Amino acid sequence: MAKRKASNKTSSSYWVWLILLVALSLLGGGKIGGVNRLLHNPSQISPSSLLQNNQVKLNSSDNQELIKLQFDPHKYPQNYAIINNNQPEFSSAAKKRLQIMRSGNNLQVYLKQSEDQQDTLYNNLDSLGRTQAVTSFVRYRDVLKHSGRVMKRPPFPATTRISGEYVDGTYDADQQQWYGHQSNNRIVNLNNYRGYLYNKSHLLAWSLGGTMMTNNVVLGTRAQNVGTNSQSNPGGMAYSETRVRNFLKTHQQEVIFYQAIPVYYGNELVPRGVHVLAQAVHNPQALQINVWTFNTQAGVKINYQTGQAALN
Repeated sequence: MAKRKASNKTSSSYWVWLILLVALSLLGGGKIGGVNRLLHNPSQISPSSLLQNNQVKLNSSDNQELIKLQFDPHKYPQNYAIINNNQPEFSSAAKKRLQIMRSGNNLQVYLKQSEDQQDTLYNNLDSLGRTQAVTSFVRYRDVLKHSGRVMKRPPFPATTRISGEYVDGTYDADQQQWYGHQSNNRIVNLNNYRGYLYNKSHLLAWSLGGTMMTNNVVLGTRAQNVGTNSQSNPGGMAYSETRVRNFLKTHQQEVIFYQAIPVYYGNELVPRGVHVLAQAVHNPQALQINVWTFNTQAGVKINYQTGQAALN
């Protein structure tokens, strides 16, 4: 009887892996390299991972390479792609900041500092008036201070105006301020969405301690900001933001190094997307994020030079 049970188990295992191999081929992952990894390292592959097709491998240290990634609403229904299995590739400057925070007892000292001492670097707008990268060390207290039960999120100040927002926009470099009267934003009626095409999309989310100022927001489509706005499956920038918030709620003695980089093509005023990188400081393997968020909206053609858009 024991031998018969072993034989049944072996037979069942054979059919399970056969089904997985077929699934891999049908989902476009049946190339030789993918099959070899499955055959030689079956413990590293789970059935659920075979159903995820929004993962991409490329040199993400060069942000311009991300622009070349073609948006496909079927492959990226939540407007983001997971890059290099979520392994972040930080710049030399970012690595230095991480190294300093990890040195000595800097991390423990920072954890004890008050919520108004969040270590965040906001850059000035560039010569074209475009928002640049934002980098922050995010703690649980930074999430808590902007939670709904502590503080109501304020509206954007009237001075928070961003590149591509206006048809007639002009930029005053001395004041780091945009001016305009005719907005590029409008209500669109799409298959699964009716509402304003654009949001003022945070780089460092309000819920992660970010501000409502111009140097922390870009002109992002609704889908770039929140995907399909699913509470159970957050998309767009909300994917990374939700992962960080949820992690810190259960790891309150950790700090997340978080970086959001808007990527522009040439002298265009609207970013093609935002590159989000994050990593836990104390235990880097506990949370890692490398995500490209497409600044697109299915059914809409965007002029990234001006911010104007038309329905396909």
